[in-house]
Parts: sequence; C-alpha cells; structure tokens
Amino acid sequence: MRLFVAISLPDEIKENISYLRGGIPDARWIAAENSHVTLAFIGEVQSPMMQDISLALGRIRHPAFEMNIEGVGVFGSNKRPRILWAGVRNIDSINLLHKKIVTAIEGVGASVDDRRFRPHITLARVHNSPYERVRNFLTDHALFRTETIPVDGFALFSSHLSSTSAIYQEEVAFDLIPAAS
Repeated sequence: MRLFVAISLPDEIKENISYLRGGIPDARWIAAENSHVTLAFIGEVQSPMMQDISLALGRIRHPAFEMNIEGVGVFGSNKRPRILWAGVRNIDSINLLHKKIVTAIEGVGASVDDRRFRPHITLARVHNSPYERVRNFLTDHALFRTETIPVDGFALFSSHLSSTSAIYQEEVAFDLIPAAS
C-alpha cells in the first residue's frame, strides 16, 4: 500500500484551485478533489507497518495553525518545468509539523522521501508542455491567493494508481492541539 501524510483542504479552497486548471497544452492536471499539502511521502508499506505509522503519528503533539495559499511556481528548471504548483505560506508551523511527522515515521522503522520539503499543492505535471505557455501561466496567476485556511489536523492517506489518475483515500485523521481561546 502506498502511503503519504497530508493536510486536507476545505472544499471551497479546492474549488478556487480548480479555476487555475487549463491553458497549458499537454499538462496533466490533478483533479481538484485530490488537492492537498503533502507533509511526508512514505511510499509502499505492508499493513503491519501502516498500523505502526498510524500509532506513531497519533502521538504527535502540535498546535493548530493557519496557512495561506499564494502564487504559483514550478519544480524543475525554468526552461524544463516538471511540476506546476500553488505555494503554501506560514512555513514555520508547517516545517515543524513536517519534522515531527518524519521523526515519528522513522522512529518505527519506515522511511520517508528525503527530498527537500517545500510545502505546495501540485496543480499539474507539465513535462512536455510548451515552455512559453507555462511561463504565461506563471505570469497570469502570479497573484493567485486564497483566504486563510485554519489547519486543525492532518491525515494518513493511501494512494492507488489507476489508468487515468491516482485515487487518494484518507485512512486515519489526526487532530492538532486547538488554539487557546
């Protein structure tokens, strides 16, 4: 079973993100309902390890926080972009939560993708898309932003690949510590 840990997004944010879709030939757009902020990609694990990971994640204590979605960008080089993304702000809280999650997962003997953590929402894969169209998209949507999003939890998801796209299923949800009133 392929696993990852992510912050789910409210439906209204997913709807806002869906308006960004289009305008780039050969882009493989991510379905709006699959939009999320990945905190850690674990990959393939067996069921007993999934239970260990769930228990470890359940012991994490981290305060609830707010984040903002702002701007768009690419992973890869400017001339050869691979992934088109929407940016996530309030990096300090997210980075600290990411570190706690990685520590918990590695503590039970599982491994996490070790690429540098850069919180984002994947919009599309653009391997063969014309550079000029990608550049125009980045310029046209540079000021994209959503309202502030309260983050009061995260979840362990499974990912099942189909012939058309990935299907994500929330396996276990975890609450963050509520902010003091």
